[in-house]
Amino acid sequence: MNEIVRHIEYLLTGNDCVVIPGLGAVIAHSLPARCDDSGLHMLPPGRTFSFNSSLTHNDGMLFSSVARAKDVTFEVAGKIVSAEVENMRAELHKTGSLSLGAAGRLVMLAETGALSFEPAPSASSLLTPAFMWLPELELTPVNSLARRRAAALAESLVSARRSLPAYIGKAVKVAASLAILIALGFVLTTPINIEQAQYASFGIENFKTRPALSDDSRRSELIRRPGELSSEIKLYLYNHNDAAETVDTAAHAAYVRQRVAEAARQHKASAAGRQVRFNADDRYCLVIASLVSEADALEFIENSKLNNTGILAKDGRYRVYAATGSTSREAQSAAAAFADRYPNAWVCRK
Repeated sequence: MNEIVRHIEYLLTGNDCVVIPGLGAVIAHSLPARCDDSGLHMLPPGRTFSFNSSLTHNDGMLFSSVARAKDVTFEVAGKIVSAEVENMRAELHKTGSLSLGAAGRLVMLAETGALSFEPAPSASSLLTPAFMWLPELELTPVNSLARRRAAALAESLVSARRSLPAYIGKAVKVAASLAILIALGFVLTTPINIEQAQYASFGIENFKTRPALSDDSRRSELIRRPGELSSEIKLYLYNHNDAAETVDTAAHAAYVRQRVAEAARQHKASAAGRQVRFNADDRYCLVIASLVSEADALEFIENSKLNNTGILAKDGRYRVYAATGSTSREAQSAAAAFADRYPNAWVCRK
């Protein structure tokens, strides 16, 4: 399997769009809880996936994931991803198809050369950790319940007739027949909205659960963060209410990371919204690189494409800084704006 496919799988567990630079983007679409075509199974919420070959601009997400997993710089990760994408394009042109792991498969149409995407059957559950533990429900139609109850009523009346005198038994038999006709006539002739009836009477007798993670083979397929050590997966379900009261799974951990990442993105967006301070007279600066020569520092600045940068020559090093502050805390507050590209930025006193 291509090395970056596992990064694509992992990123899709917490994002609705993952761009493969130069190839396209896998996009997730939310699905509400719904019934299948038979109307006898209620499926939990999930997602379906599509592919857009027009979204090829690099958003840095895949680069950052590879950089974290391999503990390399953003630039080195970019070279790794670019090489892998070239291999993917070559395989696609050679074989006409390309596997994207749990997400699905890309197919190149021979007639037009256009790309068609086939989502994997398990993509909705495996790549949606927030809902993957939810069970399916096997529903029982209301009219079937009514027939069974009518039959039970008739059986009880017939049993009672057997213990009565003959002349009374005949009357009970007639009454039982009438009861069956009336019950079935009511069920079969009265219009019933099955969905609304199910919502109105959602008692445990009307359905039973089919756990989404019912065997070890499914649990072993849970998507883990690339570079993370595998460990035993545990899932505790309590049958009395079919809710997960205690969950200790890789899926749940991914969900927690998703919420933390969302909070971090909001914080970063808030920080980016504030203008980054850059004043040459400030005593503190936020260093994003420390290099051995001034030429290296100038080359770094040219490649960084940042609006404001400066060079601080100190202790035999040439330190490139992208923000300043009158205090150490003020300079450190600008780090959130550069967290994606320069996560190891630090504050230095001039």
